[in-house]
Amino acid sequence: MPNTNALKIAKILFFLLLSVLPCTAMAAQPDYLEVTGYANVVDGRKDLARESAIQNAFRRAVEQAVGVMIESESVVNNFELVKDKICSQSAGYIKKYTITKENFEGETCTVEIKALVSKVKLEKGLDSHGLMMKKMGKPRIVMLLSEQSVTQDKPSYWWGGNAIDMGVAENTIVTKLLRKDFNFVDRDSILANLKQEGLEGKLYANISDDAAMRVLASGEAEVAIIGQAYAKAGTNGAGGTNFKPCQATVSARAINTDNGEVLASFTATAMVPHVNAAAGGAQALEKAAGECADKLQKQILEKWKRRVVKSGIVKLIASGLSYEELQEFTLFLKDRLDEVEDIYERGFSGDTAKMDLEIIGSAKDLAAGISNMEFKGGVVKVTALSANALELQISRK
Repeated sequence: MPNTNALKIAKILFFLLLSVLPCTAMAAQPDYLEVTGYANVVDGRKDLARESAIQNAFRRAVEQAVGVMIESESVVNNFELVKDKICSQSAGYIKKYTITKENFEGETCTVEIKALVSKVKLEKGLDSHGLMMKKMGKPRIVMLLSEQSVTQDKPSYWWGGNAIDMGVAENTIVTKLLRKDFNFVDRDSILANLKQEGLEGKLYANISDDAAMRVLASGEAEVAIIGQAYAKAGTNGAGGTNFKPCQATVSARAINTDNGEVLASFTATAMVPHVNAAAGGAQALEKAAGECADKLQKQILEKWKRRVVKSGIVKLIASGLSYEELQEFTLFLKDRLDEVEDIYERGFSGDTAKMDLEIIGSAKDLAAGISNMEFKGGVVKVTALSANALELQISRK
């Protein structure tokens, strides 16, 4: 005769399992897209029409996934180009699919599918086609990287006023980032501004973020990559060999030039044994700079990706306000602008308020939304705009 207690325990466990399984299945259920594909039957080949309809459905699923992932005016303007590049390989972004319905009516084949698009592959595809750059407005970058080779007794740097050639480390980083569709500015115009501002020859190799922002205040670049690179060689190796241990270190950080926000930071070190100290040092610099470039671009893109799909900080300077109007103006911004998530007051002087706005989207979108709005008998006029900062004036009628 079976044990009664054992049967009771078994029943309880069985019903608990039944109650847990549906919840687990629901929690793990991925997001499928329901789309319909179409194709014409040519020369009676229904098999080819069916396959074309499936491919058309794949394309529609990827288009829909791209639209959900990134929505902005800049993307819409370039969407045809994105579709041609991404959707031409749409099958590669489909993780799995099921056909829910197919039908032939006249010379048309219709196929309905449920498709699961790989978000990881799609994000990589979007980045590889420069869509993130377009979304961010293709920010211009300038390199402020001093470099000291094995044969030098002090570092060289172009912002000291001398037009020098790129060093090994700078050239390596620039070359790698150009392949990722990063956009660099010509430093000759920056040198001209330095001379005009009387800063020529007055800046150090180890330039600070504040000094870099001052150098680039003319708006030539939205991003600065700042750092140092140096190489040194040791004595001959053990056992009397002619190989010298050549070591290089490259340390760099990327900042927004208008608000000082740090986008990325990394330090890389490399060792190369070589019979020629100068050649070994150059190879070590190239190796360390290559690793640094890879890490910087990944961090920068990740930061920009979060900016695209999440909120970011825009520095706002608003003139033409009384202190009594300040609170009302912050409420006005929150109520009238959907992009504004929160506002942090940073100071008030005379008739000018400084604040940080946490927004979804870009400063450009914010400027377009607020320009020419009316506030307390005045009109909001945008007077300056950069990638992460906005200045406006409330002009009274």
